[in-house]
Amino acid sequence: MTYGDLVMHFLLLHHYLLTIFVILSPSLNIWLLGYQFPETIMVFTDKQIHFLCSQKKASLLDVVKKAAKEAVGVDVVMHVKANNDDGSTQMDSILQTIESCDSPVLGHIAREVPEGKLLEKWAEKMKSSGLQLIDITNELADLFAVKEASELTNVKKAAYLTAFVMTLFVVPKLEKVMDDTEKTILEPTKINLKLKDECVDICYPPIFQSGGNFDLRPSASSNDDLLYYDSASVIICALGYRYNCYCANLARTFLIDSDATQRKAYQVLLKAQEAAIGALKPGNKASSVYKAVVAVIEKEAPELTANLTKSAGTGIGLVFRESGLILNEKNKRTFKTGTVLNVSLGFQNLQTNSNNARTQNYALLLADTVIVTDNGHEVVTGLSTKAFKDVAYSFRQP
Repeated sequence: MTYGDLVMHFLLLHHYLLTIFVILSPSLNIWLLGYQFPETIMVFTDKQIHFLCSQKKASLLDVVKKAAKEAVGVDVVMHVKANNDDGSTQMDSILQTIESCDSPVLGHIAREVPEGKLLEKWAEKMKSSGLQLIDITNELADLFAVKEASELTNVKKAAYLTAFVMTLFVVPKLEKVMDDTEKTILEPTKINLKLKDECVDICYPPIFQSGGNFDLRPSASSNDDLLYYDSASVIICALGYRYNCYCANLARTFLIDSDATQRKAYQVLLKAQEAAIGALKPGNKASSVYKAVVAVIEKEAPELTANLTKSAGTGIGLVFRESGLILNEKNKRTFKTGTVLNVSLGFQNLQTNSNNARTQNYALLLADTVIVTDNGHEVVTGLSTKAFKDVAYSFRQP
């Protein structure tokens, strides 16, 4: 991260969060400072920024002093603790400073689970301090939703690699992708992409599902069984990839000797996802995306409405799921240029007329990473085709 980036991020924080607030979030560490700082407490007031950490981290954070002073005119105060110290004394000092402010209100991320003894101790101190606590999750969600140019570049690189692996590695080698795909993702130079290996990571292990066992939740994992190929078989593949900590996601469904009901369901899902992506424009509400999906399904195949996933995706960036931007019918947040979405929707618990227990139950899933632009949107995982002719295979003998 450059010095200019630091200045800009301090300015944005000051603009969005005009209160006293504490940062423990690893993703916000990365956004603000370019690195994760575990076992570090950051408290921001209108006049000071307090860091409680070890001596080594304090030395690394010393560069922040100049940026904070020039960006928002505040002083940085370092509270250094020894390795065998629980930080209680320094925490009491920080809380006393907060209490001395006019009408002190302490902002925090309510659902954030503290990790490590230092952060657990701080959470106890906050709750017992008597200070008024407010949840700033929504304000941070607004701040994270719009990505800067450098962040969009990272998302695009992550998306390109994800789509490249799906197109040129997964599809040709579906029969043995379980073990090989993760190795390929983590070493992009081996497939001749000019991306730095050290910047590459996965959001989750590659997911492959088939044989009648399907789970479309973001927390899903691969089947333990081998990929199943037979008439009316369905194979779902999902890849999530990071570049410089920024996420991209992609999911495709492959159909083997599909029957008429499967073909119709897939084509309706494809049309619904295209409608969802078409609704991603500056000024549109998140709810409009899901409404566009439902409108397509109610017109084309109303019998599939009950099988539709409960959302059409979420925001994506430093965190895989930006919960403030869930694409469901209730979310009234509006899109801005630079917002990045994981447009993910599917049908679950579908049935065929097959007598084979491993193909009677099936599901369909499509997901793409999309950036909202001034003129509409850009599908940055578009390298990976999802046209029916490209995902439907036939092994029947002529």
